[in-house]
Amino acid sequence: MSENRILVADDDPTTRLLMEAALTKAGFEVGLAEDGEQALQVFRDGRFDMVLLDVDMPGMDGHAVCAALRRRCGDALPIVMVTGMGDTASVEAAFEAGATDFLAKPISWPLLGHRVRYVMRATRAAAALRRANARNAAMLDAFPDTLLRIDDSNRIIELRAAPTGVRSCCMPSVGETLHEGYPLAVATLLAQALAQARHSGQPHTVDFALDCESGHPCHQEARVSAIDGGEVLCLLRDITERKEYEARIHRLAYFDSLTGLANRRGFLERLEREIRRAQQNGWRFAVLFLDLDRFKSINDTLGHAVGDALLQQAAERLHAITRPGDMVSHDVDGLGTAEFARLGGDEFTVLLPAITRPEDALPIAERICSSMSAPFTIDGQTLGITTSIGIAVFPEDGKDAATLIKHADTAMYDAKANGRNGCRYYNPALTAEAVHRVELEAGLRRALANDEFMLMYQPQFEIGGDRITTVEALVRWQPPGAALVPPLEFIPFAEECGLIDAIGAWVLRRACRDAATWMQRGLDLRVAVNLSPMQFRASGLLDTVRDALAASALPAHRLELEITERALMADDAATHATLAALRTLGISIALDDFGTGYSSLSYLKRLPLGKVKIDRSFVSGLPDDADNLAIVRAILALARTLGFSITAEGVETAAQATLLGSLEADSLQGFLFSQPVSMQEIERLARRS
Repeated sequence: MSENRILVADDDPTTRLLMEAALTKAGFEVGLAEDGEQALQVFRDGRFDMVLLDVDMPGMDGHAVCAALRRRCGDALPIVMVTGMGDTASVEAAFEAGATDFLAKPISWPLLGHRVRYVMRATRAAAALRRANARNAAMLDAFPDTLLRIDDSNRIIELRAAPTGVRSCCMPSVGETLHEGYPLAVATLLAQALAQARHSGQPHTVDFALDCESGHPCHQEARVSAIDGGEVLCLLRDITERKEYEARIHRLAYFDSLTGLANRRGFLERLEREIRRAQQNGWRFAVLFLDLDRFKSINDTLGHAVGDALLQQAAERLHAITRPGDMVSHDVDGLGTAEFARLGGDEFTVLLPAITRPEDALPIAERICSSMSAPFTIDGQTLGITTSIGIAVFPEDGKDAATLIKHADTAMYDAKANGRNGCRYYNPALTAEAVHRVELEAGLRRALANDEFMLMYQPQFEIGGDRITTVEALVRWQPPGAALVPPLEFIPFAEECGLIDAIGAWVLRRACRDAATWMQRGLDLRVAVNLSPMQFRASGLLDTVRDALAASALPAHRLELEITERALMADDAATHATLAALRTLGISIALDDFGTGYSSLSYLKRLPLGKVKIDRSFVSGLPDDADNLAIVRAILALARTLGFSITAEGVETAAQATLLGSLEADSLQGFLFSQPVSMQEIERLARRS
């Protein structure tokens, strides 16, 4: 419905009729009242969009009616006072009563409709403006920002603080300039932002930090936008929580949570920046790669909590060792500020920027080694640990971050290989060795997948009867198109890289299969298979042995397992349980290389062994070497006393064979009788013996 209903209240009938005629002609619907009381009654009974009130009416005059209508309808209803008095006092009285406008008599009837439409339009505009202002005020009240209005001299002329806005201790005051309300650096930053907003006409955003009463920095974001005439609107938002969250995210991304040092990602980015600086300035710098020696054993035996505490103390020592101003050697005074990182596990790195000579890094590395070798105390326990360090120098040892770290790591492994608790510089030969090891591991994995291993056998002959009783299985590696690889070139590495279990299982299966073939062909032979210490300690050994016997249908008494003293050094419940389980299966146990380890009568008495093999190092030099002869006599006497059979390895001369026979060895093995040969050749030798 259009806004066209008007109430006319006047005690003069002629005026009422003329107003009604003029307004009706102008398109309005008109209601009439003769006095003030009737005007209020008619207004209550109908809906009117505007009221024309005569000021001078009997009873309740126009001013009283206007006031009553205002109380009822508020400012939304346009009320025009009609008065025959044109003096200023009458006009002011009309507005004080709440009138929207006034008409002075005599009225121009042709213009009355236009005047009414104008008042209605103005009233609607004012109402819309009030609603807009109310919306804006509500938005500002809900807005989490503090509003500043700043004039062209950068003076704050209005401030509206949001309930959740900037902390009061960090806000300027109305009337202050930016330089009066803020520290110089912040005021300068804001002034520049205001100048850019005025010049470009586009909003501009900056952020800054202020010292708060809490003692912690308060971070604020200022978004400035030019209004006109040089005035600028500035919205301030407290972003302290966001900055703290970003700092936490950054710390999680770039720092190690356990030690507080930079992590791998943080160190790599720092190293990249240092490379760019060094390239621009022609500098050298060094990267140290640290590894705590035998840390894994501490983790495994004392638990990860102790290991973590040890890593934390190690990080603290790194800080103390390389603290600027704490350098005790003149050689390291010019190293600048060292930076550290924990790459993972027990691996740390140190960046030594701007060294003059490669050898300048050595005093720091040696100092780290010395400090780390001092005892650590954790939960009342005193722990000893050492450190191996590799050193790579830019640009000699690499021109990018990955290469420098790789070469420092390679040098560190060289330090470990040379006794640990020391430092080594990188050199290209170390890389060649590392490449060889990678290729060797890949080759061994390929050999397992492609069945490139083969077994050779060396017979053991009985003393006196020249009969073959046992053959020892010896693994060889035959890469396609390459020479045969002897075990000493790949077995130790297979133990290091974790492939010995797979290779050992293959040897056991193949040896049992070949022995079963000999048995089917009428030969009474026992096959001896070596177990590495890692194989012996593996949890799946018994299952592997059972599976090999079952798959080949070889009786257990035809299998002999050779175990070195090193594998039995633990002499614990697990060792005894494994040996007992093997003997329960009916398998013979031989102690290989006896005399080269921690030979002990006490453990020989406790272990369920059947045979002792004298190591070739004692047989060498017989019969002329008096020391070796004494050792061999003692071993033979001990073995006879304990009821073990005895095999001597490495027999190469008839004199050695004769001597060992006279000393009552049970069997002999060595090149005098046969080199390692194929299973077909073993069958030929066995039938001939």
